[in-house]
Amino acid sequence: MMCPTLPTALPRRVVVLIDPPPRGVHVFDKRAAAAVYHYHYCYQPFSKSTSSDESTTTQCIEMDDGEYNNCKQLRRGSSLYEQARSPREIIYSICNDFSWSLLRDLILSIACFLFGVHGPKMFVLPLIGGLTVRPIPYQVTAAGDVMLDLALANDLIPKSEVTFPSEKTWFISFLLPISIVILIGSIFPMNMTNLTNNNPLYNIHAGICTLLVAIGISELVTQTIKFYVGRLRPNFYAMCGFDKESLECTNGEEMEMEARMSFPSGHSSLSFCGAVCLVLFFVGRTGLGRPMVSSLKRKTLIVLSYAPLLLSSWCATSRLVDNWHHPSDIIAGSVWGSIAGCISYHLWFPHILSVHAGIPLSVISNAISAEDAQNMVSSNYLLADTSSSIPV
Repeated sequence: MMCPTLPTALPRRVVVLIDPPPRGVHVFDKRAAAAVYHYHYCYQPFSKSTSSDESTTTQCIEMDDGEYNNCKQLRRGSSLYEQARSPREIIYSICNDFSWSLLRDLILSIACFLFGVHGPKMFVLPLIGGLTVRPIPYQVTAAGDVMLDLALANDLIPKSEVTFPSEKTWFISFLLPISIVILIGSIFPMNMTNLTNNNPLYNIHAGICTLLVAIGISELVTQTIKFYVGRLRPNFYAMCGFDKESLECTNGEEMEMEARMSFPSGHSSLSFCGAVCLVLFFVGRTGLGRPMVSSLKRKTLIVLSYAPLLLSSWCATSRLVDNWHHPSDIIAGSVWGSIAGCISYHLWFPHILSVHAGIPLSVISNAISAEDAQNMVSSNYLLADTSSSIPV
């Protein structure tokens, strides 16, 4: 078998050469040649250096400008490779693989987020005829005494003094997860042996869209149910300023409305939504469904991936301690937030037991399209960019 000649103009794509087992995978970044090459016939002629270390390997392909600046060191023994990148490489690859389809999806995700957060009060509330107003529970005895429901007569803790104010809840549920996703997706992008495009832009884009859509769905349903059910909070009498003389609320319409939106818990749904998205993001990257050798490090990473649930559980249960919600409110909010996070995650990533878990679906779909166009000869051949027209 003769090795085809490399083209003069090298495409700006990421190329993955699959070496016969058990040697592993060699990744060439930045304008590397895109073609279907067998390792034994085509790989060695273009190698500049090969490491003798069994744990890592360094390979290069000379670029069209005569430089060898695309060398990478990768670990062996696994189909999943995570590789730290410098800020310069991150910026270059993001600009190089910018796609208008990614921008469109991001805009739609932001629109979903904004509608979920602000839409219920602006559109849904008038549509359902306003907040459901339940009668105030009280009973007047024959002696003229007013008896109240003790379940609604708890002390009021102001919003600024609760364990998790709204600003703090938004930070741990949205700003913190999105920062972690951007940081990890930028520095440690996912690389798979059979996928050709592992640009960090796709990892960052999928993670951001997941959180935006998840919180949009969670907030839309949570706020809508709050308006429709109109359940009274455990601190209802204190919050609305119930007067036993007039038998009416005296703290104004806004406070009375707030006192009637107990079910489900918004803090619980929001915190669990962000936490579940982050947990799935972490677990997907551990390769739970990939045929890898079990190790203490891998098991530890899987266990640590569930750490965000501890913070969300603290936030949710604090609403019970602060007398702002009933136990059933917290359970319902936590369940719905978790469901919203799962739904959104699987819009952008495969399930965590998939062999491609952690890889954005946009990357996988691109790889499938390329595979259909190129007709791989065997598992030891390179799946190249469809723009290359090199005969095999």
